[in-house]
Amino acid sequence: MSAGDRAGDGAGQGSGSQTLDRGLRLLELLAAEDRDMTVAELATALGMHRQAVYRLLTTLRSHRLAAEGSSGRYRLGLGVIQLARQANPQLQRAVIPYLRTLAEELGVTTQCVMSEGADAVVLAVVEPSDAIFHLSQRSGARHPLDQGASGLAIMLARPPRADDPAAVVEARKCGYAVSRGNLTPGAVGIAVPLYDGEGRSLEASLGIVSMVDLDVEHTAKRLLATAKEITTRE
Repeated sequence: MSAGDRAGDGAGQGSGSQTLDRGLRLLELLAAEDRDMTVAELATALGMHRQAVYRLLTTLRSHRLAAEGSSGRYRLGLGVIQLARQANPQLQRAVIPYLRTLAEELGVTTQCVMSEGADAVVLAVVEPSDAIFHLSQRSGARHPLDQGASGLAIMLARPPRADDPAAVVEARKCGYAVSRGNLTPGAVGIAVPLYDGEGRSLEASLGIVSMVDLDVEHTAKRLLATAKEITTRE
């Protein structure tokens, strides 16, 4: 290890916290790239010494969070998928009380949906207890991201793309997505994206599905306010 590397590891804060920060930045870089990267490429992108990057990769590999491919190149490891799966129940427990409150207040089915590849998958759903007529839904149900408000809300939180559906472009103007009859004839869906405390998309949405017409703007405001509460709580 060089003197400059030693100085960099402890500069400005405790070495442990800075090492964690660097490890997380390394994971974020591997996640953002669609190709395997060499140690030199990673070091250049992060502004770190190659030896420091190699040490971080060794630790991440031991936890299956990074994997070595061909020619000494690295990518995300399968352990990241396991972490994501373990995070889902945490989000589910966090949102259910809010879903229940919205379901009773609005008299509609409420749900939290997450992305999985090109699909939107229902993570949690709550049906109103006293509504005479409402749409039944189940956890684990899935549909293409671009075919319902819940998936469109997830897409609107992503960086804009040239091939974004018109519904996503429109949703970005107001911060919420609306769909009518896309998945169930006569059903109205309204959904908003969920973010973490740093404003990063959780690749999830909070929404409602109704078989009767309702005040879209009022419902969207309630969903946006609730999503903000969840972010603040977490």
